[in-house]
Amino acid sequence: MKKYKYGNLEFSCSLSELNRGFSWAKEQALAYVHDGEDPVGLWYEAALPARDAFCMRDTAHHAQGAAALGLSAHTKNMLYRFAESISEEKDWCGWWEITKAGEPCPDDYDSDGDFWYNFPGSFEVIAACWQEYLRTGDRDFITDPVFSRYYELTCTRLVEHWDKDGDGLLEHYPEYGRRGLASYNEGDTAILTAGDMLASQWAAYGAYSEILERQGKEAKAAAYRQKQEVLKQKYLTEWYDEKEGRFYGAVLQDGSFYQGYYKEGNFLPIYFGILDGEGLLEKAYEQLVKNPPENVEGMSYMPQIFYACGDEKRGLEALKKLGDPNLPRREYPEVSFAYIGALAGCVMGIEAAEGTIVTKSGIPEGETAEIRKLPVFGGTICVKQEGKTGSVFRNETGSTQIWKAVFEGECKEMYLDGRKAAFENGRDSAGKPISFLFTEVMPMQEIKIQAVRWEK
Repeated sequence: MKKYKYGNLEFSCSLSELNRGFSWAKEQALAYVHDGEDPVGLWYEAALPARDAFCMRDTAHHAQGAAALGLSAHTKNMLYRFAESISEEKDWCGWWEITKAGEPCPDDYDSDGDFWYNFPGSFEVIAACWQEYLRTGDRDFITDPVFSRYYELTCTRLVEHWDKDGDGLLEHYPEYGRRGLASYNEGDTAILTAGDMLASQWAAYGAYSEILERQGKEAKAAAYRQKQEVLKQKYLTEWYDEKEGRFYGAVLQDGSFYQGYYKEGNFLPIYFGILDGEGLLEKAYEQLVKNPPENVEGMSYMPQIFYACGDEKRGLEALKKLGDPNLPRREYPEVSFAYIGALAGCVMGIEAAEGTIVTKSGIPEGETAEIRKLPVFGGTICVKQEGKTGSVFRNETGSTQIWKAVFEGECKEMYLDGRKAAFENGRDSAGKPISFLFTEVMPMQEIKIQAVRWEK
C-alpha cells in the first residue's frame, strides 16, 4: 500500500484521442513512481528507464505533470538531492543524474573530475524550484538553507568558474570533455555555448530574483533582475540575424555563430520564455515549424511550446502525437509526464501562482474538457472548459481561492453565475488580446463564468 496519496487525477474531453492519451499517460507515469522504499527516498524515474535514476533536465521537465498527479513531495525530494550535491570539488556542479541509492549514476559519472554534465541543468533546477513553490505554496523552496545555498552558489561560483571570457555566459571548451556541456543538445559537444544555455540562465536569474524578494533581500533581487535583463537583450540583439530574420542557436569555438538550426539551442529559448511578449517570438516559432524535433525528448516539449506561441492547433496535434501508441520510445518517462503536464497546463490552461489560480481554455470552440482532483495549494480543484467562452471552477481545497478566468480575444460581456460582472482586457504572453475576470471561490463552492464575444 502506498504511503502517499497521489494518482487520483481525472480527465475527460469531447476529443476522444485526448481521453485515450490521458489514460495511457497516467498509467505509464505512475508505473515509474517509487514511494520511499529506496535509500534516495521519494522519487520517480526521470532518465533512461534501465538506469533506475533521475537526471536534472528530465526532473525539471517532469515537474508540471508530476504536480498534476500529486507527486510534488517526490519532486521536492529529487530537487533537494540535486541541491545538496553541489560542491567545490565538482567546480560548483552538482550530480547530473542520481540513482535510487542516492548516488551519482555510474553510467555517466566516474569521479568528481570526470562526469557528464550539461550546464543548463544547474539553472533549470532553480527555475523548477520556483515553479514548485508557485504550485504548492511550500516555503521550504524559499527558506530551506540547502536550497538557498544551491541558488546562491549556482548563480555566483558556478558562473564565475565556468565563464572564462567574462561575457556572463558559461562556455564549453574541448578540454572539458563531457564535463560542462553548454547545451542540452547531447549529440554535439563541440560548440562554445548555445541558446538554451543562455535562456536557462536567464530563467534562473528571474526565478532567483523572485526568491530573493520573498526572502526580504530586495536590493539583491533587483540586481538579479538586472542581470536577467542584460541576458535578454543580448539574446534579442546579438543572437538575432535581422537580415535572415532568424535566431542563432549556438556559438562555435572560434566565436562565430552556428549557421544551421541547432535543435535545443533554438527551440528551448521559447520554452524558457525569454521571448515572452516580444514580436520576435513569431520568428523563433517560424524556425521551429520548419525544423521540428525528431526524438521523443524534443517532441515532449512541443505542446507547451506551440501553446506558448499561440498556436493551439499545432499544440493539440503535438499532444496527440505524443499519445500515439505507434510513437517510437513512447515509454520514455518524459513523454507520459509531459503529456499530463500539457493537459493541465495547456489544454485546461491552469496555472497556480501564490494564492491565485489562472485558467484559460486550450480547446477548440464547440469542444469541452474537464479535469478533476487536480492538486493545488494543499487540496484539489475541478475545472471544466466549455469551448472558448465558458469556464467552471470548483474549489475542493480547505481555503478560499482567487480564480483568474482568462478568455481569448476582447469580450463584450462576462457573466458570473448568470450575473453580469466587471472584467479587464489585456494581452497574453504571445501578445494576443485576452479578457479576464478575478473572483473569490469559497471552499466547496462551484462558480461558472460565461464570456460573450463581440460579433464578427
